[in-house]
Amino acid sequence: MSTLKDMFAKVKIPLYQNESLDLDHYYQEPYQDMDEDNPDQYEMGTPFESITTKQKRKLSFVREGMSNFCFFMDGSRRTYKIGDIVLQNSKIFPVVVAQVRAGCGYRGDDKKVHKHILDQKNLLLVTSRINDDDFEEFRMRILKTAMAKSLQLDVIAYKYDRQKDLAPTNAAIAKANSIMHEMEIGILSQMVRSNDLDTDRMLIVDGPLQFLKEDTGKKDFADLFYNVVGVSKSFDPMLPISERTRGGQQIGSQLLNLDYAERTPVFYKKNSRGRVFGCWYLRIRPKPHVNSPLQGIIKVEKMAREEEFESGFESDVIDNISCSLLEECTPTCHGKDERWAAHLYPVYLTETMVKSSFMGDLAFINQFKKNF
Repeated sequence: MSTLKDMFAKVKIPLYQNESLDLDHYYQEPYQDMDEDNPDQYEMGTPFESITTKQKRKLSFVREGMSNFCFFMDGSRRTYKIGDIVLQNSKIFPVVVAQVRAGCGYRGDDKKVHKHILDQKNLLLVTSRINDDDFEEFRMRILKTAMAKSLQLDVIAYKYDRQKDLAPTNAAIAKANSIMHEMEIGILSQMVRSNDLDTDRMLIVDGPLQFLKEDTGKKDFADLFYNVVGVSKSFDPMLPISERTRGGQQIGSQLLNLDYAERTPVFYKKNSRGRVFGCWYLRIRPKPHVNSPLQGIIKVEKMAREEEFESGFESDVIDNISCSLLEECTPTCHGKDERWAAHLYPVYLTETMVKSSFMGDLAFINQFKKNF
């Protein structure tokens, strides 16, 4: 039986096994709204909504058990380094394997969250520095193995750029993340085509909407995702309030003043792909219930349609969405997840469903070790 080492040797690339490394324990997760490859442009000077005062907004929130949200989506991945290859007898690149998942839960008439869609991929990630012919030969050899078939494994090349990547391992992790976002886009597109979403059946995406980079074959991309919001549990508190105030006031200083059920004005945001969003921050936990001043605040994003580019969103729409998010705060996952203060419970349940589909770390890694 040919091993991984044999298959690399066929294309004259030495492979060295090392102690398998769970990369997620060694590389700290960045803020959810961080995207160094495609930096967003924020303008926080004039509110991007119909009420243009710059003051924080107090919501008229009374808990009624009614929410406009019905669907909840999350993506997750686990990455492991299993060895190194040597190119041209001088350059070392890691071989990384990954489990990548994306899923959507929905709340049924029984008020329970159920699995709606779950997509799963397992990846073997190798550097794109291998020439195309050798890579394709290696990939085809791997895909024919019993291991690849049992794991439904794909072989993917990651691109390392020393100007922006700290290390090749980071580039491999970023590639796994990119594939996870593509899977989320696939789920979103499927739901839009099935007419699952409406103003009273909206979707929460765990994280920002900056990964919306693909069209789905319909004319108005923003219309497709009008009933979708992105909710970030972690965000960069040092974001300048305006491009003109770099080195001046940062968003975190404003958020310190938010009380429970208060939100900031909506800020204008444009990403590198030219898409326009509104984003705002909302305190979903009372200050006495959290351990630090910025705990219990979430960042919310909504894509704007072309007719909203100039005037922004209707403030009543933003208030209704914010009140629905406050409805999703109970029960809590306190004691189950250290991020509980910014974790919406149905999103937590969806995340739990997605992560339950992972193979155990040792079981997954051993699939490759025994074939080394």
